[in-house]
Amino acid sequence: MTPRVLFVTPGFEDYLSDGILHGLRRLLGNAAVDFPKQDVLYAGGRGLVRGGGFTLYGLLDDEPLDRHRALFRAEAGEFDLVVFGDIWRTFGLFTEWGPRLHGRVPVVVLDGSDRVEPYPYGGFWWRRRSWWALPRAHIRAVYFKREITPWTGWFRSYLLVPPPLAAYTVRWLRPTAFSVPAEKIVDAPRAKDRQFATHIVDGELAPLVGGSTSHFFADEEDYRADLQRARFGVTTKREGWDCLRHYEIAANGAVACFRDLHRKPTACAPHGLVDGVNCIAYRDAGELLGRIARLREGEYERLQTGALAWARANTTVRRAEELLAVMGMTARSAS
Repeated sequence: MTPRVLFVTPGFEDYLSDGILHGLRRLLGNAAVDFPKQDVLYAGGRGLVRGGGFTLYGLLDDEPLDRHRALFRAEAGEFDLVVFGDIWRTFGLFTEWGPRLHGRVPVVVLDGSDRVEPYPYGGFWWRRRSWWALPRAHIRAVYFKREITPWTGWFRSYLLVPPPLAAYTVRWLRPTAFSVPAEKIVDAPRAKDRQFATHIVDGELAPLVGGSTSHFFADEEDYRADLQRARFGVTTKREGWDCLRHYEIAANGAVACFRDLHRKPTACAPHGLVDGVNCIAYRDAGELLGRIARLREGEYERLQTGALAWARANTTVRRAEELLAVMGMTARSAS
């Protein structure tokens, strides 16, 4: 039986939530209801997103869905699961409805923030006395978080337990990550006519390879074509360790060169990137250029195959399936 899922949206873009919602809509069809409607995911919505809405946005058909009194209907048992996307922005609705739904329907919260603190353990909530008694999500819901580091447990302990010892305080966290729509993954790599993609997010490397550190493309098709022409795409930690760029590089048949990947905490997304298997990890520009120069015959092709396999293991549908599996639910794709 197809599970019925109510997805409570923040009302504007959030890569983690939007990827999972896209996957649920592809997987469950109209049995997945977004409330309020996440306009940016539907046809014509790309222009509403800062930066042009590359990769995730404007892909869903705008089919009519019954969103009227959705949370009241969930309380009455009409849905099998309620997901609160982006708990940093939907915590007001969770404060109102989390306790009401608890015990009536399973609830999930998604934390896709670049911040390491879990809700509601951090200065954002501590600075207002009226928020000190907010309902705890991990008591009433299954909590999925993207940025999990040793500091996450430190905040959960109210800064009382040193970070190396605080991991036990967040054992209830479920790791998750960004994802890429399957339709944005190339069937096979195209012929390569350049070493690096134009946009180089490493300021040390960019002048050495003639790249640009600024956002270079206004059109998604030009951006994807540039990645598809390149053997390598450069990526690194941004505000958080997880970044759509990691997935875009692999999805377009290039190999990600990830600066300082060795510093990423194990529990923190992205997951499954392995130096020498599906990416190249490096510490400085000289090391990267040297490793590329020393690649043996067939080694690049193995990295490229691994990168594409990694992208296909991280589709939006796969991420949605992972969430449902944790909740003891399964479904076949409706698309």
